[in-house]
Amino acid sequence: MSWVDDISYFFTPLRGALSDYHNSEGNRIGNLLRIYNKEIFPDLEGVKYVVIGVKDSRRSAIENVEAPDAIRHKFYQLFSPSSGMIGADLGNIEAGDTPEDTDAALKQVIAHLTTRRIPAVVLGGTQELTFAIHQGYEALEVPVNHTIVDSKIDLGEFRDRLSPDNHLSKIVLHDPSYLFNLTVLGYQTYYADPAVMELMDKMYFDYVRLGELKSNLAACEPLLRNSDFVSVDMMCVKNDSAQGTFEPNGFDGESICRIARYTGMSDKVSTFGIFNYNVKEDSDRQQATLIAQMMWYFVEGLLGRVKEFPLVKKQNFLEYKVQLPEYKEDLVFFKSKRTDKWWMKIPYVVQGSRFADRHHLMPCSYEDYQRAGRGEMPDIWWKTYQKLG
Repeated sequence: MSWVDDISYFFTPLRGALSDYHNSEGNRIGNLLRIYNKEIFPDLEGVKYVVIGVKDSRRSAIENVEAPDAIRHKFYQLFSPSSGMIGADLGNIEAGDTPEDTDAALKQVIAHLTTRRIPAVVLGGTQELTFAIHQGYEALEVPVNHTIVDSKIDLGEFRDRLSPDNHLSKIVLHDPSYLFNLTVLGYQTYYADPAVMELMDKMYFDYVRLGELKSNLAACEPLLRNSDFVSVDMMCVKNDSAQGTFEPNGFDGESICRIARYTGMSDKVSTFGIFNYNVKEDSDRQQATLIAQMMWYFVEGLLGRVKEFPLVKKQNFLEYKVQLPEYKEDLVFFKSKRTDKWWMKIPYVVQGSRFADRHHLMPCSYEDYQRAGRGEMPDIWWKTYQKLG
């Protein structure tokens, strides 16, 4: 047995009402989940997604060990978007002897589930667990794209101990690096250190301000479609939508649920992490209810996955070519006849690059195609071209 063949060792079963959830209305999510209760670990054959709790927040002042179960109480009560959407709740990864022990367990769980192509919803815990999830992808030696939904860009001091404030620097500067692209959605400029923004530009990473997304939330769909892992810091939700966030500005409940749905619809996303839920400040469980609804929209998004890729079945796509005066080669776009989604072809810079096969065809928007038609090079083309080099 290899180190990723059996993950039941890392989990403790759910207890009490959660472990024996039953409701007379059989289409509620809690009745459709294979739940780890007592000694019976769920059979993962045929499941469409799994739920994981991580009960460790020792690197943060936020005490949220009970957060995963508080969210489950709300999630189980929702009606499933489809009676055939069978999922599994694997229980909780308890805090290890050290935070690093917890990280090691989560890393192996993510590697196992990614290998089996089972999407996972991870309920934290605090957001530095993002680094442990990233290590799960690194263990498989596959290049990945991460998207962080956050009001801040947590690129703190790399030399400091891992914390919620510097977990992105641990990912970005880790050697060897399997990170191809990092995207931050919803950052607020007054929280953005100019030196951090300069580093993001130098590495050709993507970042989109909260104000831009408020005026056009659909602009984040291609970025999420290109992601392997999406991490949400619940502090990015403004406090009139979720008690306990203490943020006067941020995403409203409807917008964060749309982001969750876009995440579920992405054929590439294999992990959806939701972190920094402060259960002690959520006395009426308003934020737990919102997170449960985010999970619901993620699951509904999974139902919308169509597994389309322009180079697999070209007959299902329309091809468009745009000539820019200063470039020798045409810009090539593909549009799906089925979903109207767009992709852009990026030419190989270095043949044989470990990133090239997976990233030379990038999701984009109709606006990118229009921009090219006006003689402007889309940002996504230029940034990807530089990284492929």
